[in-house]
Amino acid sequence: MQKKIIALAIAALASGTAFAQSNVTLYGNIDMGWMTRSGHNGAVANMETQNAIGQNASQSYIGFKGSEDLGGGLKAIFDLQYRINPDVDEGISKAGRQYVGLTGGFGTAVAGYLDGLRYGIYGKYNPFGNYSVGNFASMTTQYDRAANAIAYISPAYKGFTLILATSTNTQTPEGGLNGVHSPALVNPSGNDGDDRLFSINLIYADGPLSVDLDYETTKAVGYSDSRLYVATTGISYDFGVVKIGAVYDVIHGQPNSLIGGNIDLDAATPGLQNLGGLAAGQTYDRRNWFIGATVPYGNAKFLAGYGKVKDRTKDDADASKWAIGARYALSKRTELYADYAHIRNDKNAAFAISPMGNTNGAGVGVSGFDFGIKHSF
Repeated sequence: MQKKIIALAIAALASGTAFAQSNVTLYGNIDMGWMTRSGHNGAVANMETQNAIGQNASQSYIGFKGSEDLGGGLKAIFDLQYRINPDVDEGISKAGRQYVGLTGGFGTAVAGYLDGLRYGIYGKYNPFGNYSVGNFASMTTQYDRAANAIAYISPAYKGFTLILATSTNTQTPEGGLNGVHSPALVNPSGNDGDDRLFSINLIYADGPLSVDLDYETTKAVGYSDSRLYVATTGISYDFGVVKIGAVYDVIHGQPNSLIGGNIDLDAATPGLQNLGGLAAGQTYDRRNWFIGATVPYGNAKFLAGYGKVKDRTKDDADASKWAIGARYALSKRTELYADYAHIRNDKNAAFAISPMGNTNGAGVGVSGFDFGIKHSF
């Protein structure tokens, strides 16, 4: 969907220091590096090697966040984040997370354009996060953020935190998705076509152990056979000398769900056509899993990951991916990175290398290498 479905930058929201100030904080990240992609197998066609300079191991962005003390332990909070592409003359390309809300003893409640819960779990438990050629989120359809969303985050209690979230239309302003369904309603009215989301995420964190249980469902208003179901489990344990993380994920989409075989979000934008990769009338039914390891060594850390996609609808459409990488911290804010990854597709699978986890299957080649530098401020 950490691309679909909702969540919050839990780290940002749960951090008391992030909202302890009454003034506005400017923050950001910039990433630049070299990437090369090549190779073919399965349904990925042969092509010449592609080399590129750009952001590879993280999203570049600039943001503004802050809070106002309302008294009695209650604070108003906000965060406005905007993505940038530092390798080209584009400036601010699109929004990141955007929200305003309240936080206090009751927990935190926010509304706006919110980070996807499932997408966040992928990034939390994969050593490569959701970026670089090593990420696994690009191996499955993802929504990195949901529009028109509201979320509640409970206070932590004995290690447990609960997140409840909903969206009245995950992709566009309300009333704007009727035309992506086939056949579209002849006389649509009100919210017909809106992709409505409900999600619940239970988190347990106690010292070196972290566990996430997430369930999400969407439905297109006014359409039958339009339900999507997602269940995701993530777990990690930090042994000190190595941190192990893993995710198991189940996705089932009915024929008229937003990622079903007859959905075309935007005919002009690569990666937004036929999101399920299926024929009309087929259901989207996949199981995804990965396991990863992070080994710290002084200012360096070494990463490794392996995962598989099991397609239960199409024959010979499974795929696997392995990756290795390294990070070296020059300071608390500046890091060097290098990664290598390879995808093995079955005959009818067409997964390709993409450094961004929210690309809905778009990519190039089946082997990729990147290196570069990223700096946060």
